[in-house]
Amino acid sequence: MNKSQIQSETCQNSTITARVPFHLKQRWQQAAILRGVTLTDFLITAANDATSEVFEEEERIKLSERDSLLLMEMLARPPIINERMSKAIYEELEQMRNY
Repeated sequence: MNKSQIQSETCQNSTITARVPFHLKQRWQQAAILRGVTLTDFLITAANDATSEVFEEEERIKLSERDSLLLMEMLARPPIINERMSKAIYEELEQMRNY
């Protein structure tokens, strides 16, 4: 990242204000100190990690739904087994038997 990109990103920063119980702020501050970062950096990292987790979970759910529909379709209309597929199945079964 070059200097102009860093300056551009810096200009695009925004502020979030949140009221939290004092004991939570103290706990977060202690955790930040243990990590050797500022409270702001600690909270940004924690929020970003949680955000990534939410999006990854949503993506898994979407893939799971899509895969379920694909499986149902394949069960309803199984592919025709041609000679090449039949040979591959036979070879795989032989490998499993010899294992």
